[in-house]
Amino acid sequence: MKTPRIFLAVIVLLMLALTGCSCGTDKPPETGSTPGPEHAAALAERFCPVFYLKGDDGVVENYEPAAIETLVSQALFLEADNQDFSEKATLSGMKQYRDSSYYLDVPDLSPASAPEILPGYKAAYDQLKQEGYAPTVYARVIEEMESRATIVQYWTFYYFNDWRNVHEGDWELVQLVFHGLSAEDIIAQGREPDFAAYSQHQAGQRMSWEDMKEKKLVEDNHPSVYVARGSHANYFTPGQYWSVLDFDDTGLESWERIEPENVVLLDENDEDTQDWLSFQGKWGEDLDFTISIEQMTFGQSGPNGPSWYEGETSNRWKAPYAWAEGLPEYPSPFWTSFIPGLAEFWPKLAVFSVFSPADIHVYDANGRHVGVDARGNVELGIPGAQYLTPDGTDYKTIVIPEGDAADGFTVELTGTGAGTMDIKTQVPDEQRAAKQFVSYSNVPVTVRTKARLDLSVRPQFGVASDKSDSIRDISTRLQIDTDGDGVFESEVRPGTSDISPNDTPVTSTTATTITKPTLTTTATITSVTTTAREVSVLLGVRGGGGTVKMV
Repeated sequence: MKTPRIFLAVIVLLMLALTGCSCGTDKPPETGSTPGPEHAAALAERFCPVFYLKGDDGVVENYEPAAIETLVSQALFLEADNQDFSEKATLSGMKQYRDSSYYLDVPDLSPASAPEILPGYKAAYDQLKQEGYAPTVYARVIEEMESRATIVQYWTFYYFNDWRNVHEGDWELVQLVFHGLSAEDIIAQGREPDFAAYSQHQAGQRMSWEDMKEKKLVEDNHPSVYVARGSHANYFTPGQYWSVLDFDDTGLESWERIEPENVVLLDENDEDTQDWLSFQGKWGEDLDFTISIEQMTFGQSGPNGPSWYEGETSNRWKAPYAWAEGLPEYPSPFWTSFIPGLAEFWPKLAVFSVFSPADIHVYDANGRHVGVDARGNVELGIPGAQYLTPDGTDYKTIVIPEGDAADGFTVELTGTGAGTMDIKTQVPDEQRAAKQFVSYSNVPVTVRTKARLDLSVRPQFGVASDKSDSIRDISTRLQIDTDGDGVFESEVRPGTSDISPNDTPVTSTTATTITKPTLTTTATITSVTTTAREVSVLLGVRGGGGTVKMV
């Protein structure tokens, strides 16, 4: 088999079970002084973020920034090394069971059973909301010694993460940095932050406060945060963002606007706060890595809390200024920090993804092809193109640097099994200075199904946002040939799985369509322990024979 060059690594963010426990101290080490509670509270309240949760395109955000009690009140303490141990979880008990071998677990529900179990988590959360839990953020104000900066962190907790990866509990961060001023000076002088940093998938982005104000991303001192549906990654502007594993989608037209009712100041000298901050375990069930092949979901362990990462103090907590300074500056995507080979291409990166038992092929207007050919080889006919598929999954992505809508791309799909298709594409449009995004969800597929998406015709677009360079294609139909007879007798509208008859059935005339054998993938995931406190995972990438370390 021909082995093409694989340039882009697929990175899946995992939390895997630890083999040892790190008892450590009762609380993380101090990185600076904490201002008086009066000034800290005033500062945290003055700049508290406003969160925008996706509310358009039929798929909305299910979970709000919540009080940690939403999970703790339902959970049990379990121990990874002792299956017989079980104790009702309480906030005060988190100090007693602070070692990294313990974790919180919602009984009778498990991410390992996704996607069937997802409605159960949503029902449990909705019941908790009825009991009076209001949107909450956890604020930390620190006057960092090394950087001589005052830093305000806003930690948000979510009951459940229901994106392409699924897990109980989720922690995200919005951070503001003030250079050379104490909290008291900032309040007295009415000063503004120098820049903000938003967390995204264990990395993030930063943007200067001046740029945020110019782009109208500050509302009377309060930074706007656009939260990606399901993953809860924080973005400065609305839109759809390729995040390697999938697309993050914050919505473009309508949102649920959240002004947190509760701003809880994290006083590290307060005993009650110390109880849960000292907890080094996972805020959610501790799982081995699991894959649902048909639905292309990843089950994984819950995250660590704000101050810990796998038994060690997290960089976001112990070195918040250095963490923020090291992030890519907006609009450079978060993944450019760990995929440097594609960093220069991100403004004009065309991405075509399918999550299903189906093969994907992309052609440009010159008939050049990217995809698996009849011999099982990956053909990369378009210069610079990459073909990605993690072994053991039905996820395939084709990435084309320097792509543009003027290239007249056509996407063809051929079913390899029974299930459903999620199809997503994003193509830069230099003429409109925007990125065209189109998606189709839960489209039925069998081994006889063929589908075609013609992106060569300029589509109609939904309402555009003046804060985003994303535009959503609302007109391009996915043509479906359900029985493989060469006639596309039905079609699917963007953003839906609604199949309707094609008013004018189209006969496939594409000479380059390839009939391919069924390809076999393996679900081999090799765990390699690199240190006593770290478990690394290697995921095979089809077509290149390479592997990628994921942490």
